[in-house]
Amino acid sequence: MKEFCKVAALAALLAGTSAVPAGAQQTPREARDLARYRQYAEAPVDHVRYYQVNGFQYLSPDTVGVWFGVNQLYLLTVQTPCRNLAFANGIALTAKNHTLYRNFDFVTFDHQRCKILEIMPVNELQMKRGPARAGTAAPAASH
Repeated sequence: MKEFCKVAALAALLAGTSAVPAGAQQTPREARDLARYRQYAEAPVDHVRYYQVNGFQYLSPDTVGVWFGVNQLYLLTVQTPCRNLAFANGIALTAKNHTLYRNFDFVTFDHQRCKILEIMPVNELQMKRGPARAGTAAPAASH
């Protein structure tokens, strides 16, 4: 009977960890960076042309920042759940012919595909010149 109680307690503990709210996977720095990027974000676009991904930064369970070149930052909002995006060492995009479309293409990593729901360009040049310069983050990884 004691073994059953231990197993039941362990199962309850494991079930509780999978029910952690999505917001718990965001550090204070990621939250600040996301708020700052959104402050300089422009209207969402249906697609974007690019030639290479210069870097990315995890910002929240449903948002990743992607650099397509110098001062070409885009916020990609992905469909949730997008499990373990915070721990991705690298990402790829399913775009064909160097054009990324919302509601069609995916962010892929670790054998996962997360549909891109929104593409928002960020005026990174204006952000760099803006008053809230402290805490600027560089791309977390390059690919």
